[in-house]
This record gives sequence, structure tokens and C-alpha cells, in this order.
Amino acid sequence: MTPRTARLLALPFALAAVLLRIGVEFWLKPLTWRIDSTAVALLAWAAGIAGSIVVPAVGHLLLTREARRRPATFRIDSAGRRFTAPAAPAWAGPWSAMVSWLAAGLLITERVPGEDRVRFFESGDALVWNVLAVVAVLVVVLLVLLDDRPRLTLDEAGITVRGLVRGRTVRWDRLLPGGPPAPAGKAFATLVLSEQPSTPAGRPVSRSLAVGTAYVDAVFLAGSVRHYVEHPERRSAIGTAPELDRLRAIVGGADS
Repeated sequence: MTPRTARLLALPFALAAVLLRIGVEFWLKPLTWRIDSTAVALLAWAAGIAGSIVVPAVGHLLLTREARRRPATFRIDSAGRRFTAPAAPAWAGPWSAMVSWLAAGLLITERVPGEDRVRFFESGDALVWNVLAVVAVLVVVLLVLLDDRPRLTLDEAGITVRGLVRGRTVRWDRLLPGGPPAPAGKAFATLVLSEQPSTPAGRPVSRSLAVGTAYVDAVFLAGSVRHYVEHPERRSAIGTAPELDRLRAIVGGADS
């Protein structure tokens, strides 16, 4: 399973989060009104709310368990002469489930007067606009999941990390040899870089680069950055297949 496929599989779970929240509103909420014990009613309501978020998120995580293993390698973008890493699929399920669940809250409901039933709030065009708002959020979720642009890029100039909106580039010649340190585990969120001081007498500047959404092994990434900081003569070969083979042989990693 490719990372892109794993990310797209989050869409049905996002839809499930919407349906589960609607189900909580229309079925579980009226049920709690019939429970005599306030504590039990609140507990049932809280369990339903939590389950409508947790079940879709965990379901996607279980389905994509193997695909979430970050590889100790990069993709080759020969046209741009760079190594890249796509977006990791691990965040897709929890993120899309949470956003879709929150969007479902835009569907305003109300109690039917004199009955233990719930209905959509239908004053004027409110329901139409509410449904359109939910659809708009789901379209945004789909577009984000479809976005297959690299989250992390290594080229001759430096390392670039891109978020959903903007990116950040750190040049090799700004970094000091010896870093970044290898992370303690395979999953990590930041790469701690040591930059040269702004003045000759100054101290090195520590920078944190958010790389948690990049689909690449943590140890391999840190070792690759450290390698190109210490060996500037190899930077011009970044983006070629022989250089990637050489990098994997030198740096290694948890997986190949």
C-alpha cells in the first residue's frame, strides 16, 4: 500500500465520523433523555461522543498499520535533482476524522416539542447552508488527502520542509557539522539543527525543523542531513539514483 493510498483511505473514515456524530444526535441523545440517572445519562453521552471520534481514527490506523512504517530511503525527483519524502499517512486518519466530526457539528439540531426526538433545525434556509458548509469541509479534507506534493526535500542547496500552506528551507552552509542528533525512536516530530552563529564570537543557534509529517525513517533522515553537512562535495549528486544507493549504504537505517 502506497502512502497516497493510505491517506485516501482516510476519506471513508472521515465520512463515518460525520455519520456517527449524526447518529449520536438522533439516536443516543434522545435515549439519554429517558434515563433516570443523570450520571448514567452523562456517561452514555460522553461515551457516544468519544466513540464517534475514536472509532474512525483507530479504524484507519489499524487498516494502514503496515503502510505507516517509515522507509529508510527517499524518492528521487530527477527533474529537480532532489531527494523527496511524501506526506506520511499516519496523521491522515485522526486528522480527517476530527475535522469531519467537527464539521458535522454545523448540522444544527433541535428537540421536537413535546417528544423525545431530535430533528434538524429548519428555520429558513439554515439547513441548506449547514449542509453546504459540511460538504465544503469534506471537499477540503479530500483535497488535502489528495495533495501528493513532497513534505520534505533535500537538494544541493539545503533541506526544505513544507506544511499545508508554507515551507521552510535551511541551507547546508548554515549548519554546523556533528548534527542533528539521531532521534531516540523511529517516530519523531522535529529535527534539531545547529546553525552557525550570526557573529564570529556568537554561540551556535539551535533550530527545530518540523518533519513529523514526512514519510521517511527518523534515523535515516537525521543521518542523511548530518552526512551532507559534513560532506559538501556530495551535495551536487543529490537527486541521482547512484547517490541514493550510496547514501543508503553509508547512513543505513531501520528499514530499507
